[in-house]
Amino acid sequence: MSFFHRALLYVVRKRVRSLLLLLICLGVGTLALSGSAIREATQTAQLNVRQALGGVFTLQQNTSDPDQWVTNDVESYGSAAYYGGTPLTEELAARIQEQVPGIKGYNATYTNYTVPVDASGETLTLLDTESSESGLDSLLAGYGDFSSSVATYASTDTRFDSYFAGGYLELVAGRHLTEADTNGALLSQDLAQANGLTLGDTITLRMSNHKASMLGYDPDDTCVEVEIVGLFQSTSKSTAAFSNWSMDNSIFTTLDVVKTARPDMGTESYEKITFYVEDPGQLESITAQVEALPELSDGDFLVTTDNSSVEAVTAPLQNMNRLVSLLILLAVVVGGIVLYLVLASRVRERMGESGIFLSLGFSKGNILAQHLTEALLLAVLAFSLSVPVSGLVAEAAGNQLLDSTLAAPSVSQAPTSSGDGVSLAQSDQYAPQFETQTGLTEIVVTVSPAAIACLFGVGAAILCVAVSLATLPILHRKPREIAAALC
Repeated sequence: MSFFHRALLYVVRKRVRSLLLLLICLGVGTLALSGSAIREATQTAQLNVRQALGGVFTLQQNTSDPDQWVTNDVESYGSAAYYGGTPLTEELAARIQEQVPGIKGYNATYTNYTVPVDASGETLTLLDTESSESGLDSLLAGYGDFSSSVATYASTDTRFDSYFAGGYLELVAGRHLTEADTNGALLSQDLAQANGLTLGDTITLRMSNHKASMLGYDPDDTCVEVEIVGLFQSTSKSTAAFSNWSMDNSIFTTLDVVKTARPDMGTESYEKITFYVEDPGQLESITAQVEALPELSDGDFLVTTDNSSVEAVTAPLQNMNRLVSLLILLAVVVGGIVLYLVLASRVRERMGESGIFLSLGFSKGNILAQHLTEALLLAVLAFSLSVPVSGLVAEAAGNQLLDSTLAAPSVSQAPTSSGDGVSLAQSDQYAPQFETQTGLTEIVVTVSPAAIACLFGVGAAILCVAVSLATLPILHRKPREIAAALC
């Protein structure tokens, strides 16, 4: 009778012992395969996040020269200052993209505050948000229609705006703003619905009456009509100190529109230009090329890279990846030890059987092959069952682990906003702030063929080592020594 036939008969005859070994192999295989699937999913998610957020650098004015600061008196309210050095322009951004390969797009931005008015001349009904619960809205009550002003973002290409590119906002209707637009505007879908507006409708933006009286402007002279070309919605919860400055009430438009509605801007231009590169791995090389351009040789501009948004999103994934790697290691090590102990116990219980086979002339290799075959038959069945089981376990465990790492979400700092000339509104803390975008960290867990092949290969190797170590004490003895030990 061949060793394979003997192994098969033993597995069938000793059902309880076989079931115990099967369950151990199934548990170890499921843990290892589930951990491997989760680990691969988190690594893929990290790569996706870096592709979406990682390849970004910013061009801003170098505001270190005190002689370039311009201060305007605001009557009895004090003064407002802005940096009047070499301005950031669309032309500069276009030249940089043309001269440096690897840049896929850019967006120049400037933030101010305007009052939106519908076609009938009525101020738009703004949305109440959780921001209003802070009680700070009452501070604006004494400033007339200043409480009806909304954050107005001038953009050259909203596809590459940090809110849209970062996944905090998504376009749900219409199109994005581009450099070709002169009077286009994007509104939140909720704000448009609250005021009966839709794509193609027009609204008017102007300076608030309170602000105009402070600076000596006629509000009617600041009116500029814009067409709604797109609607957006938030994908993540945001807060702002004042509900009227929340993201749900914000408007995206062009710099020409903002300058018309806010003539007090003077010679101010864009606050910053954000560039997105095609390959995040080339970010350092591309920024070095940008810094070497003649247009930046005078030191009027600063090139900076900010990985804070990437780190905020990928940190939970990195923590989860380390945890899962540790769990895989523990599963393999502990599983191997348990297998050895179980197999060693089985071999000791069958010492008499091994002695009889040796006395009948069976070789030690033949007996070892029988023990290996028994273990491998059960392992192949257990590992095969662990493939569908691990898929379900990995998905549930992966989501649970990710939820635990995101239990205390951090808050993403909003893009810098400019002051409005009033001491109350000169701090960036009044800009909308979004919770860390966890949508990008969603993991899709699948058991890959490579992981399955690795499980069978590594599992078979561990079993071979465990069986060899377990049978070694028996095979080193002669049949007479085994018989003496049994007496």
